[in-house]
Amino acid sequence: MVDWLVISVYAGTVLLLGYFAAGRSNSETEYFLAGRREGWAPVAASTWATKLSALTFIGVPGAAISGNFAYMQLWFGSFLAAYVIGAFLLPEFYRLRVSTVYEYLEHRIGLGSRLAGTLVFIISRCLASAVRLAGCAIAVSVFFDLSLVTSIVAMASIAAAYVMTGGLRAVIWTDVLQLFLFLAGAVAAIVFVGLTLSGGFGEAVEAAALAGKFQVFDFSFNVDDPTTFWTGNLFAFVLGIATGGADQDIAQRALACPDARTARVAVITAGAADLISTFLFLSAGAAVFAYYTAFPHEAVTTLMAENRHDYVFPHFIRHELPAGLRGLLVAALFAAAMSSLDSALSGLASSAYFDLGLGRVNGGEENPITPVRNTADRMRALIGPRALVVFFAAVLAVIAIWFGAQPSILWFGFKVMGYTYGGLLGLFLLALLVPKRAKDFASVVAVFSSIPVVFMVTQWGIGFGIAPVPWPWAVIVGTAWTFLSALALARFR
Repeated sequence: MVDWLVISVYAGTVLLLGYFAAGRSNSETEYFLAGRREGWAPVAASTWATKLSALTFIGVPGAAISGNFAYMQLWFGSFLAAYVIGAFLLPEFYRLRVSTVYEYLEHRIGLGSRLAGTLVFIISRCLASAVRLAGCAIAVSVFFDLSLVTSIVAMASIAAAYVMTGGLRAVIWTDVLQLFLFLAGAVAAIVFVGLTLSGGFGEAVEAAALAGKFQVFDFSFNVDDPTTFWTGNLFAFVLGIATGGADQDIAQRALACPDARTARVAVITAGAADLISTFLFLSAGAAVFAYYTAFPHEAVTTLMAENRHDYVFPHFIRHELPAGLRGLLVAALFAAAMSSLDSALSGLASSAYFDLGLGRVNGGEENPITPVRNTADRMRALIGPRALVVFFAAVLAVIAIWFGAQPSILWFGFKVMGYTYGGLLGLFLLALLVPKRAKDFASVVAVFSSIPVVFMVTQWGIGFGIAPVPWPWAVIVGTAWTFLSALALARFR
């Protein structure tokens, strides 16, 4: 009962924030871009929260339980990616005053490239966000003995409710709340272990140190292993640019700032802050490892023997934490899921609205001179955008239910971004570096052909006795193929 009370307070607070954020959402710019008036601090917090997810909440502690702190070394690549986005892409976006990142592609290459980028983004984001939703819903259904469908529908409905009401401003400010709750969950788990062990925090640190949990760096060179410093940071750098600069889901927050300088500070700050959350959740995993070293549990021993380390932290939350604190941790899990889900709904709706023209009842032209005078006018002005939010919430819920019922497909669904993000990044590199040499038709062919090419080389190789390319190279292969094949095709057209 106490756990449900904590979760209910969390859900109610999120909905209230969404309602109050709706006060100025009376036009498409207000609704999808928060009026371009947000400061760097809330945008940074929201961007930071969106990069985290329920999979982070469960998987990062699992990485420490199964191994060590090596995951933390990948921060260097992701932070460098944030710096590059702030230094090169954001000034371009603000120079052209784009409403979505795909509008930039039209300015630099052509309408076909904008539409191609939008379609690839929508498909990949629907699949990837549905996987995150399913992963969190599975954990919630286990915690509270709910059906998977009930968990998915409830979470999608709550996120849709406050995004539909307040738009991007609601997303940003609810993410600020959810970020603090998310981080508080990790701290609470660490403190509980420290206070429970007879030797206190010293015993936890000693047990983790003896098991080698605090090793961070691995400077060996292995192209097949993304957990080593060199290979891992290369992947983190490339994927970081793709997700932060070519994905409307994350990039939309940077477009809500008044100018490029504010946006740059927000993006770089969020990139730096990733180190804090990574350290906290790795530490939570090490603390849980120390707890079960002191208090062995047969079920946990079985999970670890079966290499199901991601299940250990949820087991700890459900079976070891007292009522109330358990509710806080589950609410933190909710927060992790919501911060990703609300962003996906806003990003998908804004891209469908601005780039594909869906939901526009008046051609999409705002009248900045004539204000929306009352609630009824505001409701009519935003019928299309809000309908898109509801539509994509339903789509994500349906896909998540399908993924949740077929666990063998979950990993494929999560990996779909690897097949598509390379193409997206390649398009943006063409637009940024060689817009005069890139041709619209050639770029469209290149980005769509990159998906089967990446699938082929990662699954079967390219023949001639050459083995398949290791999976982590998928984004790099897709980027190179799109960039080079578009330039080659452009010469023959």
